[in-house]
Amino acid sequence: MSTSQSRRNDSPSPPLQRGKACISCRRRKMRCDGLRPTCTQCLRGDRAIDCEYTDGSQRSRTLALEEDVARLQARVRELEGSETTTPSVTLHDPYGQTRQPTTAHYSLSPGSSGTTRHGPDYDPESFSDLQYLIDTLAPYALDLGIFLSLPRLRAQPGSISPALRSALILCSFHLTRPSGPEQAVSAEALVSRLLHTLVDALVAANPRLGPQFYMQTLQAEVLLAYHLLRMGRVSTAQSHANAAMSLAICLGLHLSSGDAPPAGLFDFLAASLPRLPRPGDAIEEQERVDAWWTIHSLVKSAETIHAGPPVVSSTVNITAPWPGTTRGDNSVAPGGALRNTVTQFLVSQNFGIQGETPFGLQARASVLLGEAHSAAAAYHRDPSISQSNDFRSRFATLDNLIQNFFNSVLHLATSFRSSGSGGTYNSRQILLTVNLAALAQITLHRPFASSHTPSNRRCVDSAIRAVHALNGLNDLKIMNPICVASWGVFFSALQNELHRLRSRSQQRHGPVSAAQGPNEVGEADIVNALRSLASFSRALSGQYPLQMTIRAKLEAAI
Repeated sequence: MSTSQSRRNDSPSPPLQRGKACISCRRRKMRCDGLRPTCTQCLRGDRAIDCEYTDGSQRSRTLALEEDVARLQARVRELEGSETTTPSVTLHDPYGQTRQPTTAHYSLSPGSSGTTRHGPDYDPESFSDLQYLIDTLAPYALDLGIFLSLPRLRAQPGSISPALRSALILCSFHLTRPSGPEQAVSAEALVSRLLHTLVDALVAANPRLGPQFYMQTLQAEVLLAYHLLRMGRVSTAQSHANAAMSLAICLGLHLSSGDAPPAGLFDFLAASLPRLPRPGDAIEEQERVDAWWTIHSLVKSAETIHAGPPVVSSTVNITAPWPGTTRGDNSVAPGGALRNTVTQFLVSQNFGIQGETPFGLQARASVLLGEAHSAAAAYHRDPSISQSNDFRSRFATLDNLIQNFFNSVLHLATSFRSSGSGGTYNSRQILLTVNLAALAQITLHRPFASSHTPSNRRCVDSAIRAVHALNGLNDLKIMNPICVASWGVFFSALQNELHRLRSRSQQRHGPVSAAQGPNEVGEADIVNALRSLASFSRALSGQYPLQMTIRAKLEAAI
């Protein structure tokens, strides 16, 4: 039994010396008991991932990252104020009279090749190099948050807006292994440039620019949110994800293309309400559907991982079809109006996966996550609601749907691994779906886990099964940041259960196995899951703050 576990049962705990509390408790002005790797306050508040200590002159990872960001921001301001270019990056006004190319030193690797393309002759703004850049990003479009048709962008590089161009160049940094201040400064400078071009794009919005201008602006916003999430700036990433969702709703992407106005009406209304006209072809229609569900998945994940109220109100009538499908006759209500896609899915209890695309399953998983978050938020606002028949019925129905869906996608993930027929791209997308479904399960049951044994068991079981789904994934060049962020939730669920088992064992003065209840996950299972998650995190080639923070927590716990 560890010292920290023994002390956790002693009461009252002596006051800590000044500066010995964890950073999370200090910022919240809460009494900290100083237990490691996670104090009691952070365990109770489900903030294990935020519990960090500073020992003497040693800086915590959070403080180190904040200092790095401050240093990089100062360097960016220095670069922006300089009239001479640096070997790292050249900043310029993309809408100025005189256009100067922006150059950034980085490696681009198509597939698994180590081929690099950079140097004094490399200009990422030239058409040929933009095409090369697009070819490099294509295999990782899902993990980077790309929903626009890359073949179409490649065929028409001159149509790529300054904001999207900056965002695509920024994406390339995630296919290299950033190390060294020069590359970090280049990335931060590109973020600064992208922010400026996004502001310029929104100010310059005009119907004469056409629907693709709005879609490219939306894509740039999403790519920025993905980048910020990967860099561990979760709250800022959530702000940009919410901005993307607001723009998507304003454009009408949540509605079926059949509800869109004709092009002439778009020109008339766009100045105040840029509702997109009907898509020009099947590719544009697919882009809009994929855009909506990409943003939906991002927003629902962010609001769960970084606690906040639901962004998409239940009053928003979502009639956009699922990705990879076309609307059938059963999607039309008797009155002729299109049915709500989300409501129809939830009411029908349809969790069959036959014939569904991986992206379609991901979209459904994001809906389940959103519903779970909405139910949990309702309980947190008014705990007495748990006694009402309506809430209990809603909870049971949603729990059944999530559990059946989770089992189905886990089976699909296993079959993909065993047969090898799904391909790396589909395997990574199914893994994201598994993570979203596990998050939905944990989000729904977490408010009741401390007092309700079945809910606690459901949280732990979901986390372990999601970790097991990682086995067999070979392409570790890049990982969707939503997946990586979800590992922090799985870690918290597993660590809380490990502490509970060990505390109960100590109270009974026996081994953990003797204190274990029927059908209860044992300590060995939890430790093995934590070790697997830590091992998988170490295997990822990228060295990004979000991943490194979670890895440090995992290694400290085991």
